[in-house]
Amino acid sequence: MNGVGTLDTSILAGYIVRPKGDMRLYTCRVYKTLQEASDVAQERAAPRHRPYEVRAAYETSQRIIKTIEPGESK
Repeated sequence: MNGVGTLDTSILAGYIVRPKGDMRLYTCRVYKTLQEASDVAQERAAPRHRPYEVRAAYETSQRIIKTIEPGESK
């Protein structure tokens, strides 16, 4: 809460990287920037031949931000 009595939303920012369609609960890293999360998704997708999603780490109207398919280049 900030001084005005509203929730400070700056702490509710970040992105996670998961295999596409994976909804299991497990500990994961929260990346601060979309670019950083996208880079990690690309690194994971290629060797595993599986698409990865960059998702909002916290509840938003748009949970899946980006899907990285295997073979996509930077």
